Amino acid sequence: MTALIAHVSYAEVPSVKMNTRVEYLYRDGSNYKQWGAVVFQGGCDERLVRRLFVALDGGESFIAHQVRLPELFFTDRPLYADDHCWHELTHATTAAEAPDDLLNRTFDEFVSEVERASRDGWRIFDVLHRP
Repeated sequence: MTALIAHVSYAEVPSVKMNTRVEYLYRDGSNYKQWGAVVFQGGCDERLVRRLFVALDGGESFIAHQVRLPELFFTDRPLYADDHCWHELTHATTAAEAPDDLLNRTFDEFVSEVERASRDGWRIFDVLHRP
């Protein structure tokens, strides 16, 4: 039996544009978790990912609305006194997914925004008494 081999020229295959998927979560005071992810334009490299995690509070925490990410607070139940405003960033990885950031930012622009928020100071708020 003869095997069929398809000849594929790399010039004929459209290149896949790599983007960056950022995964984060909200962990409430009772340790229940709500996960989210945003895909930014452009790939990531070790240097950018390191800059991102260095800018986070304690290397993982941030306040979502300060960096214009959707907040992941639970909406199907009431918030409680031990709930807080912090979200946790868990991963930043290269992805072939299409970007879905509502502001059409590149990953580099997002990292710069997180660094700016960190320099300006994370503005802690009470989730029970937001304006």
